[in-house]
Amino acid sequence: MIIYKSFHNIDVGSGMLIRKEMPEDFNTFVDEYIRFATQNDSIKLYTIPDINTTVVNCIDRIVNITLSSDALTEEQEGELDSYSHSIANKLLREEQQAQERIAATGKQIKKGSLIQAFIKNDADEYMYIIAKVEHSEWYDGESLQKNFGFPSEKKNVWKSAVFPLFIDDEVTFDTVRVYTDNDAKYWAVQFLELTAERSDQTNTSAAFNAIEMELKRKVKKHSERDYYNLRNTLIHSMKTPQQVNYPEFVNTLVGAYQPDEPVLNMAQLQTALLELPEKKNFDRQFNTVPDAIKKRRRLKFPITTGIELSISEDTENYRDSITAKTDEHGARYLQIACRENSTYELFRERN
Repeated sequence: MIIYKSFHNIDVGSGMLIRKEMPEDFNTFVDEYIRFATQNDSIKLYTIPDINTTVVNCIDRIVNITLSSDALTEEQEGELDSYSHSIANKLLREEQQAQERIAATGKQIKKGSLIQAFIKNDADEYMYIIAKVEHSEWYDGESLQKNFGFPSEKKNVWKSAVFPLFIDDEVTFDTVRVYTDNDAKYWAVQFLELTAERSDQTNTSAAFNAIEMELKRKVKKHSERDYYNLRNTLIHSMKTPQQVNYPEFVNTLVGAYQPDEPVLNMAQLQTALLELPEKKNFDRQFNTVPDAIKKRRRLKFPITTGIELSISEDTENYRDSITAKTDEHGARYLQIACRENSTYELFRERN
């Protein structure tokens, strides 16, 4: 049930903030955005260091006013709109400053509108949801006025925050669930003024160690070849600066992987990996910190007396460069693609 909702068009370039009244038939759109925000697994947890910050204080006021009476006065409705407008205006200011910081890169803050909703779900849980959603702009052919619209099919949520609320004699805030579509810091830090429950460094280390251990438990005992393939891909991915949306990360790692050992059940492995954030205490969305992955040793494989093959553990798809061969006499060889000219010349046979 939606107890209160508001909608603002935000134009960073012109500094315009326009509140729009939402007709009843727009509720289906709002419901879809709410569903995405509350059911999305790719989130990072944040805590509220100070309840007197702009957004948190305004949410507290909105919740207290809406629950104070079954029939709000015109003055109370005006107060609600004033507080929700303050939240939207705070976002506009922070996005303008963020745009100034990235102007030299040629990047642009994504255009969008801000939806706010105070809801009570089927489990009688209260939540306040803030979501920046995609909108498109066009100019009316007759009036030449700028208009805003929303796609009827795919609805993109650029950023969201879900504030779970405990309501007794007063409003108490729980851990906030934040989603962003990129690694922009302004949404959680400058706009919402929240503190990450876990740092990106902690998340990177915890996620890597948990996945590595799961691969060792479920893959290595059946197939060392598949274990090293997956582990090397994991190391390479974690040492590459990127935003991790954990369900997508797991799907990329194992979803389409074709194991050499048929006994490996990749669907079961994927399910087990998806359960790790709750079991091992890391977020489902974070930015990788390559330095959090400790220096890896090199894999060493004995070839023959006095010769061994050494492979850096963060080498991705190294098996694409190494092929096992057997000649007509039964002698076994490793054929290695050589891209280093000096090494190749050292071993090349001379006519």
